[in-house]
Amino acid sequence: MADEEVPTTPESSEAGAVATVEPPELPALATPVESTDPGEVHKEAMRTRVVIPFVLPLIMAGAVFVYVINLSRALLAGGKWGSLAIASIITLLILIGAAFISAHPRLRTSTLVMLVAGLFVLIVASGLTSIGPSSEKETAATGYQQPSAAPTSTVTVTALPTLKFDATNYTAKAGVVQINYVDGGGTHTLLIDNPKYNGFELAVPGGPKSGKVDFTPGTYTIYCSIPGHRQAGMQATITVS
Repeated sequence: MADEEVPTTPESSEAGAVATVEPPELPALATPVESTDPGEVHKEAMRTRVVIPFVLPLIMAGAVFVYVINLSRALLAGGKWGSLAIASIITLLILIGAAFISAHPRLRTSTLVMLVAGLFVLIVASGLTSIGPSSEKETAATGYQQPSAAPTSTVTVTALPTLKFDATNYTAKAGVVQINYVDGGGTHTLLIDNPKYNGFELAVPGGPKSGKVDFTPGTYTIYCSIPGHRQAGMQATITVS
C-alpha cells in the first residue's frame, strides 16, 4: 500500500519547524513627479523665494495701516464716551472671536478667514462713514485762531543748532504779540506750554515762521516739541508786562 500524505496538525508540528506566514505585499506609494520644464521651475522659484517673502509682508502692513487709520477715525468721531463704547465693543468682539476659535480647534480655514475679514470690513466701514465728523473734531481740538488785531510788540526767537534758543527769557507788552521764529540751524518747532494756546505752532525751516498771540500779563514758557529737544534745554520764557 502506497504511503499516504498525512496532514500536519498543530500537535504533530510541535517537534518540527514552525511555519512562517509572509505578510501580503503592500502597493508602492506613488512618488510625486517633479516638473522638468525650466519655465515652471523658474516660476516656482520666483513665487517661493521672491513673491511670498516680499509681497506678503507688504500686504499685511497695508492691512494694518488701513485698520489703524479707520479705527482712529471711528474713535475720533465718537467723542469721549462714544470712543470708549467703540473700543469696548471691539475688545469684546476680539475676545469672543478668540474664545470661539479656541473652542473649535477643527474650524475650517475658510470660516476663520471669513470671521477675520468680517471684522476688518466692519472697522473699515465705520472709519469711512466717520471721515467727516472725525475731521471736524480734530480741527476743533487742534486748530488755533490767531487774533486779527495788529501786534503791540514783537518777539524774535532764534533756534540754534545746539538745541537752545538764543535767549532764556524774552519780554513783551500785554496784548497781541507777534512771534517770529528764525532758523539758526536744524529742524525745530516752537509751542507755548499753556492750554489756552493749544494749536499754536511755529516751525523751522519748513514754517510757519510767524504767528500772533494775545498775551495777558504773566510768564509763558515756549519750547521745542521735537522729542529730546526740550529735555536738552530748548525752552525759554516770555515775560509779558
